[in-house]
Amino acid sequence: MYQIFLAMKKQIFLFLLIQFLFIGWLSAQNNSLDLEQINEDRIQLNSTGMLVLGGWALSNIAVGSIGMIQTDGRTKYLHQMNAAWNVVNLGIAGFGYYGLKNQSTELSLSETISEFHNFENILLFNAGLDVGYMAIGAYLWERGLRKENNRLVGYGQSMILQGGFLFAFDLTLFVLSKNQSSALLDGISNIQFTGNAVSMTIPF
Repeated sequence: MYQIFLAMKKQIFLFLLIQFLFIGWLSAQNNSLDLEQINEDRIQLNSTGMLVLGGWALSNIAVGSIGMIQTDGRTKYLHQMNAAWNVVNLGIAGFGYYGLKNQSTELSLSETISEFHNFENILLFNAGLDVGYMAIGAYLWERGLRKENNRLVGYGQSMILQGGFLFAFDLTLFVLSKNQSSALLDGISNIQFTGNAVSMTIPF
């Protein structure tokens, strides 16, 4: 009976030792990931993106407002659309920047991954819209040439310009965000969860 008791004590001790080692290893992983810093970097990247978009918008509003007064013909309508289009961009950049400044960095791992996932999906969706803007711009430009309509030509040229910038902007921000999220996922790739067990790979 005593031998059985000793064997049980050893099994319990080994079980608890493994559990504490596993918990300690997970804690070390969380510390190495530093979720708060990752979220700070994520917010900083997105905030910088909003500042770039805002700067583009302000420059287009300024140049467009002056240009549509001092020019005529197609160029006038190009400037007119550039200015009008970027009023919307400025609003998006302003609200986006303000929202990011009030966003907490104290997120769980699942919340952090979700933030990356949602943002990157929005960027890809926007990139698709940007292609649509350029296609509409090309249509207006071509139609304006056929109809000898300066307004359509100028508006079409503006939409191609603005859509092209937004496409490059969204894809660049997507790649930079993907680099951050991939680094996060690489940090937790050593932990694998299945329906019945947890397995871990410790690199040497």
